[in-house]
Amino acid sequence: MASRLEANNIICNYQGSPEEEGFTAAGALRMGVAEMTRFGMTEESFRTLAGLIHDVVVDNAKVTDQVNALRKDFQELRFSFKGEEFTGVVEKLRTLILRAAEGA
Repeated sequence: MASRLEANNIICNYQGSPEEEGFTAAGALRMGVAEMTRFGMTEESFRTLAGLIHDVVVDNAKVTDQVNALRKDFQELRFSFKGEEFTGVVEKLRTLILRAAEGA
């Protein structure tokens, strides 16, 4: 199933379930939902993705074009620091830490 999903640009990895002895016996699949949330996917986007997963798993459909169309709106991390934003935050944090250390 992981191979069929990957062939349609839906990437997942093997995961052991609680009933299994570990990764070597992994019979479940894990999806990077948290990662896609960081790219801005919403509840509605995930509903669309779930429908595409269903089509691959149940109907053995080819949904690569639909997955690519869905993914095109989620190319940039939205819930993280970028470039100079990060530098400024680190400098502010460093200043606060130094001030706190001086006051201690």
